[in-house]
Amino acid sequence: MNRNKAALVVAFLFYLKRKEDFVMNKNTKITLQELIRRKEQMLESKKTPKTAELFIKSLDGTITIESPTAALARDAQEMDNGDAYVVYSCVTEPCLKSKELQTEFGCVDPMEIVDMIFDPGEIPQIAMECLKLAGYVDGVKVVNDIKN
Repeated sequence: MNRNKAALVVAFLFYLKRKEDFVMNKNTKITLQELIRRKEQMLESKKTPKTAELFIKSLDGTITIESPTAALARDAQEMDNGDAYVVYSCVTEPCLKSKELQTEFGCVDPMEIVDMIFDPGEIPQIAMECLKLAGYVDGVKVVNDIKN
């Protein structure tokens, strides 16, 4: 039993050391060397969209969202119904682009499904969560705000 505890402690310490290699203090100055050291990690993280699960009160259940591409975020910003567009494009489960779903709900325009499924107040909240995943909200902070 003591040998198992020792092995567990060693494994945990190794984990903490490895974690330090990838996690920086919020006040750490990013240098050229640090960017180069993180290159592979940074490039790998950009290959697949980030995802999150959201609880939707009106549905009494969860949905899965993914981060929008930069092009999608730019397009949505220029649209009158940009929030609905982000939701339509970024909700991956259930798939709002499903023709079967749209037919069942009697949608004429595919994006009508967003208004039919979600309450009006939920749409901008879901869109905001999608944008947060891509770093558009709260991704940058003034250093003085962090210290205070």
